[in-house]
Amino acid sequence: MDFQLVTGRPDTTDHLVFTTTFTHNNVFYKAALAETISWEGKLTGSYDALLQSGKGTQRLTLVKEGNHWRAGDEIEQIGIIQQDVVDLLGVVIGKVRR
Repeated sequence: MDFQLVTGRPDTTDHLVFTTTFTHNNVFYKAALAETISWEGKLTGSYDALLQSGKGTQRLTLVKEGNHWRAGDEIEQIGIIQQDVVDLLGVVIGKVRR
């Protein structure tokens, strides 16, 4: 799974934002992920994700609990994301963080 970082201005610390593509169960996905930032400007430890495929687009939050990632329970979430896909997104988050 490849990824591409999105960077901002050179004089500021960037919060992590990246895009990635992958195939799972013969479905091609494009995803944009960003560290979630509170209204106070602090990192929350979760990621906002926009996930697009030929089956549609989903907006969700990824929440890490221990070594496991899960989809958030927010009301705006469209549809139900498969845990396998959440796990793949968690893997790429780990790769990007390194």
